[in-house]
Amino acid sequence: RNAGAAAARGEVLAYTDSDCMADPDWLYYLIGTLVSGDYAGVGGPNISPPAENWVQACVAAAPGGPSHVLLTDTVAEHIPGCNMAFYRWAFDTVGGFDIEYRKAGDDVDFCWRLQQEGHVIAFSPTAIVWHHRRFTLGAFRKQQAGYGEAESMLRFKHLIFFGPTGTAKWRGQIYGSPRFSWFINRPIIYHGIFGEGFFQSIYPSPQSEIANYLSSIEWFVLTLFLFGLGIFLPVLRIVPYLMLGGTLCVALSYMLRARIEPKFDTVPARLLVMFLAFAQPLVRGWNRYFTWLEFKRTPRGVIGTHEKMPSGKAGRGNLRRRNYWSEEGVERNALLKSIFQLLEEEGWSYSADTGWKEWDIQIYGNFFWSVILQTVTEYHGGSKCLTRVRLRYRFVTTTVIINLLFLAMIAYRDLNSGSVDLRILIPYVIFLLFLGTRARRLKRRVAEIVDVAAYRLGLQRIGKRGAEDVIR
Repeated sequence: RNAGAAAARGEVLAYTDSDCMADPDWLYYLIGTLVSGDYAGVGGPNISPPAENWVQACVAAAPGGPSHVLLTDTVAEHIPGCNMAFYRWAFDTVGGFDIEYRKAGDDVDFCWRLQQEGHVIAFSPTAIVWHHRRFTLGAFRKQQAGYGEAESMLRFKHLIFFGPTGTAKWRGQIYGSPRFSWFINRPIIYHGIFGEGFFQSIYPSPQSEIANYLSSIEWFVLTLFLFGLGIFLPVLRIVPYLMLGGTLCVALSYMLRARIEPKFDTVPARLLVMFLAFAQPLVRGWNRYFTWLEFKRTPRGVIGTHEKMPSGKAGRGNLRRRNYWSEEGVERNALLKSIFQLLEEEGWSYSADTGWKEWDIQIYGNFFWSVILQTVTEYHGGSKCLTRVRLRYRFVTTTVIINLLFLAMIAYRDLNSGSVDLRILIPYVIFLLFLGTRARRLKRRVAEIVDVAAYRLGLQRIGKRGAEDVIR
């Protein structure tokens, strides 16, 4: 997309994809909407053309396809990359598309960055492109896996737009058939008083949060866990069956409400749509989590390589709190910039504060731990200032899961035999020692990075007593 923008000479940049066919009047309606208001960009719907086989018809009716997200009838929060146009000045304002997104997500990132700059994206319902859906189940699975990876990458950059499970939190309405709507929240029709309203419209109900949870990979993993736990605790055996039933109800709802082309609308096609509605969030969630874990891990070689300073004292002393003194007005922002530069040079994985976090940097280590870094600067007259840095551990999801598994096994053995099974307890103690060692090693490496970053700026590290003397 960036290469196309560089080659283009016009005032407006319009985009579609190689698997799309633009309507003959596509640009007419697209640009007409763009110039009709104070907009930076515009997009329109992408519609599946007639399917060539029954599998493609089912994929077109299944969840997970690219769609627009609308804040109002005319303003969009997101427009898919297969149908979008922007002024060149808007494109240049946000620096174009982020080349990090190679499978999907570049359009989402672009729209969010443009709106964060205060610009508005319009929606033109008549600017249509025909977007071919995937022809095979394998291609559909690969597409959803790519979407899951993109969601994980977007989460690093736009953390405020994501929930705790890693799914996007849209402010607007995602257009398409809401899951579970057939059971608990049907679309609303405004009829007017006594049915005399003009232009009676169907207003789609918001997507059901209940359905999202019931079909999520987190719910499915919890179901499997309770299935396993039910082997040892008979009282729990009914629970996972009820949970799986809820998940299947969501897929069943989608199957019943799906719009399949009439010539392909058969019982096998409906069953395939049900299977796709069941499997799609699992495939997407699986790849989202594993990409998230991969991005949240710094290579072992990077962690194992220690910093070198002339004093030879990098990373020593109190690992929780570090204090740095400056006589020249060098404060926390300069230190953070130096830390970012060092992290990039060495190849660390990290996230920076987006304005909604209590920390400044979260530095990812291994599959078990990360370290969060907070800074504050105290000013002591003139150009004298003291910058304090605090380092804290943070669990990674895998740490919590493994600990819960160990504790569940220990609790089960204790409840059934009345004594603790050393065959479980001893490995768990060894695992805890392993966790503690890895955590301290990671924290020491982060402390080394902070020390070296401060040294580059000419900051003098002082101990706790020295900091107290400065305050007095």
